[in-house]
Amino acid sequence: MSEIKWKINRLISSVSLEQEYWGGKMKYEPSWVFTIEENELQENHVNMVFPKGLPVLLIKKAGKIYAVSSKCAHMACALAGGTLKDYIIKCPCHDWRFDIRTGEFLDAREIKLPVYEWKSSDGKIFVKI
Repeated sequence: MSEIKWKINRLISSVSLEQEYWGGKMKYEPSWVFTIEENELQENHVNMVFPKGLPVLLIKKAGKIYAVSSKCAHMACALAGGTLKDYIIKCPCHDWRFDIRTGEFLDAREIKLPVYEWKSSDGKIFVKI
């Protein structure tokens, strides 16, 4: 495999769950990444974290935690600067509104933000990336 093709495959692997390399295939296995101490999460507050460099919002509502991408599906504006009302976060750039529970865009439910699994262990919040 040429060096250029190998580099392209490495770039694609950050988006794809499977990549080819030297005649074989390598599966990407998501892993749990520490993001924040659980006691740092405040109710109704947007917390920006960067597991593996990805911008993720952690939001605590009614005692439950939600983990959703911070990049608006419209033009990738940072949702961390948006407004949170109930379970809806509104993009500060163009007012697109997303449900933090499902990632769905309210005006076209087929458009969604990535929603991430999370877990708490020993007072620490981990996100599966």
